[in-house]
Amino acid sequence: MNNIIVKDIMNNQPIALSAETLTSVALDALLDNNQTSAPVVDANGRLIGFFSVHDAMVDLWCENYLPQQDQKVVDLMHRDVVSINAKETLVNVIEALCIDKEQLYPTSSMGYATSLTTLSLEERAKAMKVNKPQTLPVLEDGRLVGCISRLEVMQAIRPSYGKRLNIVETERATA
Repeated sequence: MNNIIVKDIMNNQPIALSAETLTSVALDALLDNNQTSAPVVDANGRLIGFFSVHDAMVDLWCENYLPQQDQKVVDLMHRDVVSINAKETLVNVIEALCIDKEQLYPTSSMGYATSLTTLSLEERAKAMKVNKPQTLPVLEDGRLVGCISRLEVMQAIRPSYGKRLNIVETERATA
């Protein structure tokens, strides 16, 4: 997995939104492409934010389900975006998508453990409730060149689990 790099498995034609896009238009673009989120870029293709259907749902809830007229992506997008470099390895992508190091290794700003546990590292990792992005924008020289989601990662690591077994299809055929 250290030989596979992001550029080899990413979606190199992601939906990208402009900050000035109307929220309704952005949602239509996501829904039309079976996506739940998209990077927001400036005119030079530089990442400036990230917009998701979750952002719109939270906004709807906060506004008693009456969205503001002429609302734009810039009004709802997140500006603190986690991204990954196109040359990163698959192992680093997996870690970025599913491991919260602050929960796994709870320490104070001085580096002291803030909680003691008898659980192993693996047990702590499996017990974490991680609120990590499901899609990461991929950058090369500061510009958006693609996106990588948990689906592309799983497609790349699936062979680690062995050959595909068609048990369900076989059971249907004999029923």
